[in-house]
Amino acid sequence: MYKIIRPSLFMLAILPLVVFAQDKVLVSNIDLFDSRSGTLVADVYVLVEGNRVAGVLQSRPAGAFDREINGGGNVLLPGLIDTHVHMSITGGTQEMGDLPWDYVPHRMSRRSRDMLLRGFTTVRDLGGPVFGLRRAIEEGLVDGPRVFPSGAFVTQTSGHGDFRRPTDANPQFGGAPTYAQNLGYYQLADGVPAVLAAVRENFKNGATQIKVMGSGGVGSVYDPIDSIQYTPEEMKAAVQAASDWGTYVASHLHNGPSIVRALEAGVMSVDHGFMMNEEGAIMMAKNGAFLSTQFAILDITLEMDFLTDAQLDKAREVINASHDMVNLVKKHGIKITFSSDSFGPDALAASLQSREFEARAQRFSNSEVLQHATRNSAELIELSGKRNPYPGKLGVIEKGAMADMLIVNGNPLDDISLLSDPGANLLLIMKDGKVFKNTLAE
Repeated sequence: MYKIIRPSLFMLAILPLVVFAQDKVLVSNIDLFDSRSGTLVADVYVLVEGNRVAGVLQSRPAGAFDREINGGGNVLLPGLIDTHVHMSITGGTQEMGDLPWDYVPHRMSRRSRDMLLRGFTTVRDLGGPVFGLRRAIEEGLVDGPRVFPSGAFVTQTSGHGDFRRPTDANPQFGGAPTYAQNLGYYQLADGVPAVLAAVRENFKNGATQIKVMGSGGVGSVYDPIDSIQYTPEEMKAAVQAASDWGTYVASHLHNGPSIVRALEAGVMSVDHGFMMNEEGAIMMAKNGAFLSTQFAILDITLEMDFLTDAQLDKAREVINASHDMVNLVKKHGIKITFSSDSFGPDALAASLQSREFEARAQRFSNSEVLQHATRNSAELIELSGKRNPYPGKLGVIEKGAMADMLIVNGNPLDDISLLSDPGANLLLIMKDGKVFKNTLAE
């Protein structure tokens, strides 16, 4: 059981008691998960005005409200944040090359809606053409989370993001860009000038951060898992170009030497990191870099029927090496975010996100898991600085924060599996002050 903290007189003194003009919503009869402390604050009232939290109070405020939402004594969470999804990869990597361009957006729209209904009000998309989807969400054409896009993977030849078929010649040697490359899934970039151009092209399209492939991967065809991708000069060029735009680089990284090289170049988000070594862990803690890793995928990967035998062999190597990662994270106090790597067919994408809570809770406390999915993930998102198109705090419920919140049927601090069945257990989903689901009794 987790201790419920009742606000002190000092806390109550700083809670705003103000009168609002219009569009006021009062959320009452709830216990609030404080994502900064990882504890519950009992019996609070949350005022929402427009798309912001206008106040958190211990006593019922005076005055009339446009609407009151009675939480039924349940727990109120900030909207969840997933820092590693692929909303445009709606099938296996080879299948994607055979799908018509005007069909894939329909899959993406459903993927977007489903993520929101799982309680994810913000996601960081780490590779693929989602700029149009983000615009459609912002215009209200499609329901979905707030999207922080990276644009096309930046990958070296024969790197983790090289999705060419074996018979496709490299464009540098007379070949033509592939269908997937033309759609914006990846950019082949070898050498400093090409890396700079690829990064800047993503910024032209509206990227909030950059995704660079820095090591071998499981789902790719041409690269061994122990390969280090991009020279120090190339990786530094990507970081410099991102820094010039006031934001940062996230990198797909598995093996220890690749993590060290990326950190030396200034990468701030290590994605996956399953084969991390002590040197890399120490550097991450020193640099304040984030680990955006996943745990459910370790259980699910060997079940993926679209992976080849060679890819499954790479998966086993990663899984066997991953057991020490959590110990290094805890030993060195590395910042860790909630990350699912949600991709592929709908059933797989949903399973990766939903099962991540329980898989993570085998290694961390329920309170820590909730902090990963709220406060910690928000801190990583905020590294995008002025490229962040959504001014306002994420991952918290406090004055001035974006009005993203969930009401859970029960207490996830006691039972994290409640979030694995969002259809049954998420009673309210609010994003940006707009209610997308409400099954509470009026």
